[in-house]
Order: sequence, then C-alpha cells, then structure tokens
Amino acid sequence: MTDKEKNHNFDIPLITVITLSYNSEFLFESIKSVLNQTYPKIEYVIVDDGSKYFEVDEVSAFINQHKQKNLLDYKVIVNPKNMGTVKASNIAIVHSTGEFLFNLAADDVFYDIRVLEGWVREFIKRESLVMTAQSAVYDSTLTYFQKVLPEKKEVLVLKSENANQIFEQLCYANFIYGCCTARSRKVFDSFGLYDEKYKLIEDYPFALNISRHGVSIDYWNMPVIRYRQGGISSPGNFNKVYEDDSDLIFKNEILPYTKHKFKVTANYKIWKMNRKENIRFYKYYSYWKNTNKVWMLPFLGFRYPIPTLRALKRYFVSRKDDCVKNP
Repeated sequence: MTDKEKNHNFDIPLITVITLSYNSEFLFESIKSVLNQTYPKIEYVIVDDGSKYFEVDEVSAFINQHKQKNLLDYKVIVNPKNMGTVKASNIAIVHSTGEFLFNLAADDVFYDIRVLEGWVREFIKRESLVMTAQSAVYDSTLTYFQKVLPEKKEVLVLKSENANQIFEQLCYANFIYGCCTARSRKVFDSFGLYDEKYKLIEDYPFALNISRHGVSIDYWNMPVIRYRQGGISSPGNFNKVYEDDSDLIFKNEILPYTKHKFKVTANYKIWKMNRKENIRFYKYYSYWKNTNKVWMLPFLGFRYPIPTLRALKRYFVSRKDDCVKNP
C-alpha cells in the first residue's frame, strides 16, 4: 500500500476474511497467515462447524496476542453441530460487513503477506464482482510444491471474459476454486447467498449460476494461496455427501442449461468412473505405505501405472528429505 493510500485510510474499503474450521489441526497457522497481512482494514470471521475440540477462548487469545492494528474486528462463531460447508459459509457472510470477502480454509495459508493488498487493488481497478486467482498446491505438510491451479487451458477461458464461454467450460469441470476466489458483497446482494440445497459444495453451483446469468469471473494471474492437499474434494477421499452434492449440481445447475448435453453427460460419467478408480488406488496405496507389504507394489504398478509412479516419486522424495533432516 502506498504512503498516499495509507494517509487516506478512510477511502480504503473494509474487507472480510472468512475461515471455516472443522477438526482442523492447522487452524492457528491459517489464523497467523491472516494476522500477518499488510492490508490496512481487515475484519476476520471464523466459523467452527461443530468440531469435537474447539476452544473459543484459546482462539481469541491467540488472535489478541498476534493481531496488528489493521485487524479492526474479529468474530469467532461456533455451530452447535456440523451443518456443512454451505450453511457455515452463509453464517459467516451474514456476520460479515466487509465490501470484499476472501476465503481462507483452516488448512491453508495466504501465499505471502501482501496478497490481500494486491487483490483488493485489482478488484477496485477492474470493478470486479468475482475474481479468481492462482492456487499453489502443496502436499499435506505444505512442504512439497505440486502444481498451480487453474490450468493453462482454463486460464485462457477466464481471460476471454465471456460469461457464456466460462459457463460452458464450467459444465465440464469446476475451475473457480473456492480457496482462491474472492467476491464483492454486491454479487451476494444480487444473487443471494450460497444455495443450501447443497451441503458441502458452495463455490461450484454459485459460479455456474452467476456465469450463466452473464456475470464474468475475472482472473488475476498471481498465486494467492498455499493449498494443502487432503480435503474432501481430493481424489483419494470418498465422502457420500460430496458425491451426492456433485450429482445434484449436475442435475440442477448444468444439464438443464448447457448447449452440449451429450458431451457434458459423457464427461460427467467418465469423471465419476475415474474418481472411483482414484479412490480405490489411494486405498491400496495407503495400505502399502502403512504395512510395507512388498507384494503390493507390482499389483499397484500393473493396475494403476501412472498414479503409482507419481505417488512413489513423492514418497521417495519425502523419505530422502527426511534422511537429510534427520541423519
């Protein structure tokens, strides 16, 4: 933020950072990531969605110990039971007052301390309603970088700034990731909160809805999040509610509106089949890692050659680094 901007702090919009927590062991890393931000006017809303262990006093004490002057307000809300991501997100939005809303999952951290500063500047300059950026994907320890999302072909669609084109591409797969997408309050004023007919997936149906109604989703070519692998949507995790949400989204938000019903339907069936195969692979792979049964490797290599090679590469790299750290 420039000296001129700092001297005219009253012109700088208040923003809200939202963190949803559910049995997260990395919550305090995420909180520290917010408190380290340089943006001058931050409101922070934390919603715990029925964790087995969550101490409001402990979280509040940590915030008060590490906060800077730019944290103007914070709220810690505890749901009495697990309500799911969609309802928890809506609770956070209702309790927020910022002009722009940013998400930070309780497992992730902002990419650097100036992310919000640059992101808000882009929002204002481009008069955006919704802006997505890059997610730097890491392993479960946030140590080993894996890839950047969205992919290049998806970025080309976003750069077209054509809402209809974005919608049709979204019908094949979601690339407006909640972890690296921010929204103006105006878009919620126009379209309402997230659709609570879904329980775990809030970002995908919202992106489909606004894009098919002509709202372009802007793209900022910067990494904003260090994303920790291992969430509900990760390929090795099966969650019945997530799968049910996916089926409902396809039925309600995609199939009635897409111009390419046959291709989109075929693509969805293939996605479901591949997801089931990935889940099976990670089940076998986890069994091998936990038991070290040598006979499992030939089976994995024959049945799932490409996933096995990728997984083994990550495994041996991590083992090598552990040996360097602990000779």
